[in-house]
Amino acid sequence: MTAFVLDASVTAAWLLPDEASEHTRRLYARIRRDEVEPQAPDLWQWECVNILANGVRRGRIPPSAVEGLWSVLEAVRHRVDLHALAPAQHKASMGVAMDAGLSAYDAGYVWLARSLNLPLLTFDRKLMEAAPACGVKLVDIATL
Repeated sequence: MTAFVLDASVTAAWLLPDEASEHTRRLYARIRRDEVEPQAPDLWQWECVNILANGVRRGRIPPSAVEGLWSVLEAVRHRVDLHALAPAQHKASMGVAMDAGLSAYDAGYVWLARSLNLPLLTFDRKLMEAAPACGVKLVDIATL
């Protein structure tokens, strides 16, 4: 089974209708059927909440749609293996952030992918550029 670190930028395509694609819909279905093994740092959950809150605030999501979109997220949340980082791991990810010029949040995804020796699935351009320099391979969503 294919394992990878899932960045919240990919999850956004399940929560923001204007970002959905054939590939994101297929991945969502594969996660729901337990055909792949997505991994993520605990902060993934907070970022998903932030995607919804910002979507409403910016007018991309009507407030009445939040409950339904929350259900979309809930359908995969239990299938994403979430990793709580210990203080030493937070410190290590801070090093990644400083070395790669990433936010601490983005560095958490890169650090986790590197520590698990897994590829990273992201739509975030900055992460796509930084990951290889940090020794992290990227996975193309079309291959999942």
